[in-house]
Amino acid sequence: MSRNREPAEIIRLREAERAYQEAKNSYNQRVKQGEKQLKQAQKAHEKAVESAQSQLEGEKESFAAPLDSFEGAVLYRTRLDFEGTSLKLDPALGCEVEVSGGLYTPPSGDEKTKDTREVKLHFFSPSGQLDITAPYEKEKQAHEFADEVTSAARDCIRAKEEYEKNVSLLEKGVQETMANTHAIDLASSSLAQDKAATQSMEAAKAYLEKIKEETPKEMLKTYKRGKAKKKLIIWSVIIIVCVIIIALLITWASGGFNK
Repeated sequence: MSRNREPAEIIRLREAERAYQEAKNSYNQRVKQGEKQLKQAQKAHEKAVESAQSQLEGEKESFAAPLDSFEGAVLYRTRLDFEGTSLKLDPALGCEVEVSGGLYTPPSGDEKTKDTREVKLHFFSPSGQLDITAPYEKEKQAHEFADEVTSAARDCIRAKEEYEKNVSLLEKGVQETMANTHAIDLASSSLAQDKAATQSMEAAKAYLEKIKEETPKEMLKTYKRGKAKKKLIIWSVIIIVCVIIIALLITWASGGFNK
């Protein structure tokens, strides 16, 4: 029997099913799109928070990083560390660089000239003092390091105040970014509305059920058997195609096409 000669009841049933499926697909698509937008908003929020936290950690790491080092001594923005001793930097910090020792040549001349010269750096401030000894050939580096330390000491108060100000602003930025969930709230609200908008789908389903009730039982059974047979044919075709593809891949992998 051709489609044109199908009973009117079957045609109505098929059209009702199609209308319900379209309404269902449209609903699922809206919900899926809403879920996607919500995930995108959540991901964007997470990235914004991570970026704000990264800036804060970067500021802390930058302030805590060493400025310079010399003969085991390490200079930081607020202190000078050397062999387990830490000297707090202060604008009043002073430094003395002196060379001690000398060159000694034995009178007999049988021995090599001895060089006992060395450079001493003496740092002192209201919080304490710290001494560093270096080889004489590093006198230039010793003076440069001393200048670097005294410069950092003069700038330590301003540097700390600026650091604390920056940290405060960045911490506030992190909190504000974490609290700013406006985009997430909008996406969540929109998704809730999409999920609740089931009127069209429910109406199409109700109409389909009504058509089913009005369709004679024997005609309805015949229609269902036809649908099941159609699905079986489709799945059979899919399975056959898959088997053919697998066989071709196996043949290709074994080099059969080259023989």
